Amino acid sequence: MQDIKRLKSLNFFSLVWICFLVYSPFMYGQTEADTIETGIRSGTLDNGMRYLIHSKAAWEGQNVSMNLYVNTGYEMEQEGQTHLAHYLEHLPFAIYLDEATAKGGALLEAVRSGKYPWQGYTNVRHTCYLFLFDTVGSEIYTAELDLLSRIIGGSLKPTPENLAAEHGSFYQEYIHRNGHLGYDEERLFWNLSKVYAPAVRPEHYFDHVKGFNRDAVSSFYNDWYHPQRATLMMVGPITDLDQAAQDIEDYFGKLKATPAKKLVYPKMEYLQRPNQFIQLEQLETDEQELSETKIDLYWRNRIPPKAEPKALQQKWMYEMLYALIGDQLPQIPTTYDLHYTLGVDKSGELPALGLKLKTFTGRERGAVEEVATALNQLKKQGVDQAAYQKYRQRELNAIDQRDNNTLGAVLSTYDQRMLAEESLEFDQLALKKRWLNGLSYDTVNSELKAFLRDGPQDIGILAPKGAAVLNLNEAEFRSWLDQAKLGVGTEANEELKTKLISDSLLARLPRVPSRDLGNDTLGGQLIQLANGARVVLYPQEGAPLKLHGFRNVGASNLNKEDFIRAQLVPEWVHTSGAGAYTHFEMQRMLTDLGMIYGRALYVNQEESGIKLQAPAERLEALLQLAHLYLSAPREDPEAFTYWKEDEFLFYKNPPYGREEHDLTVLSKNDLKEVNPGLTAEERYKAVQLSTMTELKEIYQSLFQHPQEFLFLLSGDFSETEVIPLLETYLGNLRVSENQVKREEKVVSYLPKGPLKKTFRIPGILPSDLNLRLQYSYPIARDDWKAQVNLKLMREVINNRLWELRHVKKRGLYIVHVVSNSNIDMQRGNLVITLPTVVGMEQMLISDVEELVSWFKEHPISESELNAIKSRFYLMGITGKSIIDKGYRYYKWDLQLPDPEAVRAYLEVVSPGDIQSFIQEKLVPEHRYIFMGKGVPEVSN
Repeated sequence: MQDIKRLKSLNFFSLVWICFLVYSPFMYGQTEADTIETGIRSGTLDNGMRYLIHSKAAWEGQNVSMNLYVNTGYEMEQEGQTHLAHYLEHLPFAIYLDEATAKGGALLEAVRSGKYPWQGYTNVRHTCYLFLFDTVGSEIYTAELDLLSRIIGGSLKPTPENLAAEHGSFYQEYIHRNGHLGYDEERLFWNLSKVYAPAVRPEHYFDHVKGFNRDAVSSFYNDWYHPQRATLMMVGPITDLDQAAQDIEDYFGKLKATPAKKLVYPKMEYLQRPNQFIQLEQLETDEQELSETKIDLYWRNRIPPKAEPKALQQKWMYEMLYALIGDQLPQIPTTYDLHYTLGVDKSGELPALGLKLKTFTGRERGAVEEVATALNQLKKQGVDQAAYQKYRQRELNAIDQRDNNTLGAVLSTYDQRMLAEESLEFDQLALKKRWLNGLSYDTVNSELKAFLRDGPQDIGILAPKGAAVLNLNEAEFRSWLDQAKLGVGTEANEELKTKLISDSLLARLPRVPSRDLGNDTLGGQLIQLANGARVVLYPQEGAPLKLHGFRNVGASNLNKEDFIRAQLVPEWVHTSGAGAYTHFEMQRMLTDLGMIYGRALYVNQEESGIKLQAPAERLEALLQLAHLYLSAPREDPEAFTYWKEDEFLFYKNPPYGREEHDLTVLSKNDLKEVNPGLTAEERYKAVQLSTMTELKEIYQSLFQHPQEFLFLLSGDFSETEVIPLLETYLGNLRVSENQVKREEKVVSYLPKGPLKKTFRIPGILPSDLNLRLQYSYPIARDDWKAQVNLKLMREVINNRLWELRHVKKRGLYIVHVVSNSNIDMQRGNLVITLPTVVGMEQMLISDVEELVSWFKEHPISESELNAIKSRFYLMGITGKSIIDKGYRYYKWDLQLPDPEAVRAYLEVVSPGDIQSFIQEKLVPEHRYIFMGKGVPEVSN
């Protein structure tokens, strides 16, 4: 099952229905099934259940999507029921797979082949169950209808084994999605709105989940799952709409309308509250050298009108205002000293504009005053007319370009309207287009100023223990907003918007001669510049620009002390900026130029390089940027301090699962991989011990040797256009005297025999584990067939791992199976990662052994293999782009296979072949087991 906990934003229009439900019955369509337009049936059954069927000839050949929306979600949870709505969403899929396993036949074959994916998600007020099927009347179709009718008919009967297994998997989902990092925000949000049940402390979460027993689940289920609270949508190529409507009547019409718990609408209650000022102390985790304060500022929307068209127009106006405010306010810090981030909250959890401000503790006043200054400017001057027209035209283009013959677009529209509790049959696009065409710039600015005038109504502050901001009263805090001086702007220099290199610097960059060395095997034109740099040109009409420059010198070529520091250099340069421009100025400039802003330089053990992208019209800006990054990183003590502070926060709250990342790094080290990466702790310690002088010297030794660089450039350009620019920018790259001492590389071999090792990893809770089972064996660099075989084995194993959760009831949430061919080491790796809980590790190792042994004795079915072949990722073997092909050619003299040759090989691979691959490759001699365990807390 692919459970997706999607806290999707509940559109503001839900408030329309909040009001509407109070005054009149909630109706979709008519009381009897009727034809609204060609290809659509909709109606309401006698028990109150609504349905809509939509079919188009344009969708022929595609699957039909059957979506059940039940009006229940996080808003319905009470004390002690936190996340119970989502837990309940897991259970029907567990039952479905139990039944598929027991029944076999077409249902089990569909599950194993992955032909009919399914997913669920839990919303604020809706839970959704999504299935696919081929045709009306098929075995899959009737099985899905039967399950969905039981869900809303009060017949959902999870077994004790289902409940127990989902406790573990649900907890792992919480960990996997970094749910524990959101605890403080959940507490603040609960205090602001009371929409959800109170948050549960992370260390108590597993015990809380284990409290979801039969009684707790039944109580919530009986309160909220009823026919009159459900809508079924069937969208796709359905040839007989009348038969589909009759099937819905047969499966759902006999269900009785049963008493449901009365709904409450906390969002309406929120809009009617007086102003709020909430201060909360952050959860203490460990001793922190630095910490951040989080400040949320909310401007409430007006209570919506009851009439649907007027309410929609109000919703669209707020959407526009949110977008324009987000574009006009500074979205990034303006100085290294102030160090704050600001953004618009787009979650939609409250009917309000939320500004999310994050700054280092102790610097709150300066950050708040700067934000208030920008807001005051906005209230006084309004938004730019150009910004308004850009937004308006973008929305009109989206309406005009919408292809309603595309199944995905129609499904998306229905999904959005259902979750916003809007009428499914109402033609919103036509109304919105008329509204946009009748809108004026003055009207928008008038609405904007009125909206911002009296806010923020609500202020929420999360700060660490002892922070002075927790001792402020509301009047003192609001004085920071009131005292901001008008007219103090942070406007970017207009010149920076069009020029990355100033005229004065450009005057010192003469064109240097170059030589045409002819064409390479791939058809690229090879140019050598006077400083020794080589450039290969791959013109592609209509394609964006991509530049990849690399040198076969990396961290492993440095001494032991500089080995780790070298891998810090790219982030230091990114944070410092280049040339005369800070990180923040660089971001603004590249955004204005429509260029991707991100870390450009990279360093691994064996290589250093740069990767850049840009629209085709930004060729000169792209090469200017390459020149700056490879010649002139900024040396700024404030930027260096900012970088260290930022790295500390990154270490404390990484955006990825640190335990899985660190386990991967540690296991790669044990297997002597070429580029294992750095653990979080290694990186943090190296950052704290580094000096700017050391990093500058390492940077020079790695990047300022153009004579050893090869640049690959692809995109829409001409030779006459590009050669002068290459000679100007790449031809004038700075050459450093800092040389790297080259040593002969030691060839790494695979360990002999099986390896099993356990690591203790800071950052994992003691109750959390990550198990990593890896099979590694030699694959020659040019043996693309062996690489295809590896990917096929990965898919075969992946197709059956769901059985560990749903057949063996192991309590797993996510099972990662990845495969990769390490071209440097000429090694193939197949890795199975199993996040689990204490006490289950040996059982899971045995489970995987049993699964692999089964495949050695029993080949998969032809239908399963055909399904795998149909979704085979060809580009992983044949290369994703001409740049990718060129890199492999110049790096390893490797010619990638033709896609047709790969397709032809796939056609002849049989289930017996896959069985032979597994027998030969997935053996104990190639298997290595690694465990990541949390470091127990030391009790006082």
